Amino acid sequence: MTTLLPPNATRAERALEQTMRAGIGLSAVGTLWNPETCPADVLPFLAWGLAISHWDPTWSEAQKRAAVAGAIPFHQIKGTRAAVEEVLARFHPLLSLVEWWQANPRRDPYTFEVRAPAGPDGIDASFLTTETAEAIIRDVAAAKNARSHFDFVFALEAQAALWMAGGFMPGTTTRADYSAELDESRDWNIVLQTEDGEPIRTEDGTDFLETE
Repeated sequence: MTTLLPPNATRAERALEQTMRAGIGLSAVGTLWNPETCPADVLPFLAWGLAISHWDPTWSEAQKRAAVAGAIPFHQIKGTRAAVEEVLARFHPLLSLVEWWQANPRRDPYTFEVRAPAGPDGIDASFLTTETAEAIIRDVAAAKNARSHFDFVFALEAQAALWMAGGFMPGTTTRADYSAELDESRDWNIVLQTEDGEPIRTEDGTDFLETE
């Protein structure tokens, strides 16, 4: 085979030359980083490349493309109140954020509450399953700034009865707090993850695979 490489070319250089001679079409490469033109089966990898904090493989294709399209604008406000409120709005319009100086009585500085009001004019108790609560905590933890800590508060305020574990019992209010802490033991942004957002471990299971 005719080659333009010098006799001392490395194996990598010769392999690259063979690849270029193979006539592989690279015209589609420019479409891969565009959420509108990226093939549907490549969207999870594009989402990983844009460091989307939450990805649900059960989303429709339109939802996945919208999530990818909104990744960069979201990163521009990440760590702010606006970012947390955007996350809460994805789950339910009545979820609210109350910062430490707005609470009565005041909370410790740099803390806040995510409140889910219930009752006749609030969120239906059946909405907040364990899985939903965990998803809200996870996404808020990813959107907030590193110094702030928060509680997830589900306040049930009913005149006659409270929904609890599928049954009814008399009461007025109840409160459940969930604390979320940011794991800063490593830079999780460089850890390879599956489509479901689970970190990929090494073959022996002792560590996580990283991009660097």
